[in-house]
Amino acid sequence: MKTSAKTKGVISGILIALFLFEAFDFLGGYDYIKAMAYQPSSKMETVINNLDLTGRGNRILRATSPALDSRELFNEKCDSHKAEIYVLGCYLTGDDAIHLYDVDEKELDGVKESTTAHELLHAVYNRLPFWEKSSLNAEMQSVYDSLADDNDIKVSMKLYGNDDFYDELHSRLGTEIKDLPDALEKYYSAIFNDQDKVVEYYIKYSGTFKKLEQALKDIEEKLNNLKTTIDSEETRLKNVANDLNNRIDDYNKRISAGNYSSVSAARSEGNKLQVDVDKLNSDYDKLNETITEYNNLINEYNNSVIRTNQIFDSINSNSERIETVNN
Repeated sequence: MKTSAKTKGVISGILIALFLFEAFDFLGGYDYIKAMAYQPSSKMETVINNLDLTGRGNRILRATSPALDSRELFNEKCDSHKAEIYVLGCYLTGDDAIHLYDVDEKELDGVKESTTAHELLHAVYNRLPFWEKSSLNAEMQSVYDSLADDNDIKVSMKLYGNDDFYDELHSRLGTEIKDLPDALEKYYSAIFNDQDKVVEYYIKYSGTFKKLEQALKDIEEKLNNLKTTIDSEETRLKNVANDLNNRIDDYNKRISAGNYSSVSAARSEGNKLQVDVDKLNSDYDKLNETITEYNNLINEYNNSVIRTNQIFDSINSNSERIETVNN
């Protein structure tokens, strides 16, 4: 069947329109439009300015309409972040929108900036054409392979499948590691004027968690050591007390039976027993001091747990509590 010239013209027009549409989108035209329409809150504007973004980075971030959400709205828009306690936002690919949990905790200065930068990089990665991702992924894989096995990034990246691995690694490397290879330094410089500054935000707020966790571990270690000492000393003193009581009973029986050759001999043995009694009482006093130290440490541990839970509650809409312990 032949197609009329008019129909051919219409088809050509549609193809040209589609080509122009794709070209406009590829060149970031819609990002310009969406960025211009975006009206951030004053708090969000401060966060954006603090990141010191390049023109491209600023445009992409504003195009995703980042918003600081309440707990309820954040849970509605984003999945739980139990697995990744340090990530407090989400980038919704379908909506091309960033949602951030509105953290209001003085000890977590930098958390909003770090999270915003992390989610921005998800939006950036989503915009990359496949031919750029291939070489970029290879560069990132090289850095990942060079990390120590106990590195935070390497440990947590085990939670991600093949489909999400490089997307997440792209955000983690860009916001958590300084002094990247030249190719990646150049790449991230297209988004951040100062990538090291962005990493500092992460180091600053994530350090709070590490200090809290280390403090709890230190107290737990002291508690375990003291508990071992107390249990061991209680067993030893119990045996010493039993032996001493048997010796005292034997001494009293021999006194009653007149088995000592002289008063001085009886008095000499009695004095030795009294020295042992005084030593036992002194050891029990020291044990009670250790028990008091142990109980004070439990109170310190519980106070640390309460504060840790307060921090976790403030940064995670679905945080799980650490339990306190009883004396």
